[in-house]
Amino acid sequence: MRRLLAIAMALVFISSCSGGGGGASTGGADFAFPALDGSTVRLSDHDGKVVLIDFWASWCAPCRDMVPVLSKLSREYSDDGLVVLGVSLDQTEPKTLGYLVQEWGIPYRILLGDEKTLKVFGGVTSLPTLFIINREGRLVGKMLGYHSYSELEDQVKRYL
Repeated sequence: MRRLLAIAMALVFISSCSGGGGGASTGGADFAFPALDGSTVRLSDHDGKVVLIDFWASWCAPCRDMVPVLSKLSREYSDDGLVVLGVSLDQTEPKTLGYLVQEWGIPYRILLGDEKTLKVFGGVTSLPTLFIINREGRLVGKMLGYHSYSELEDQVKRYL
């Protein structure tokens, strides 16, 4: 628990929820994360879809600002093959996190991140960090920090 707290504090210190971008690679590997609802979610569950993965935490102001943006994207493009997944790096009880998800009206699935989760796709060094995976399962984009709806929409539409 202390290591996870140290990681979270380091993320805040290093990034202050910074912006920017960069590349990474999944190496074609599947991942499996526990979901808030108790199930397990795998990348392979979404074969043939564009997957937008948001690494976030409730204490990160830009992460909270991204919720309406991601919610709108999820609602508007899910029928076109977009799947939005939020990976929470909060160290709160799932019940508390579930309350926030309900209060904020988040329509997409929330996964529970841990220390291993930070290494997926080459690492998460700031929050929010978003990854875009194309229909072939390849990582095609990494975005750091807050992004407007139009910025994300432009990126996502390239792969739908």
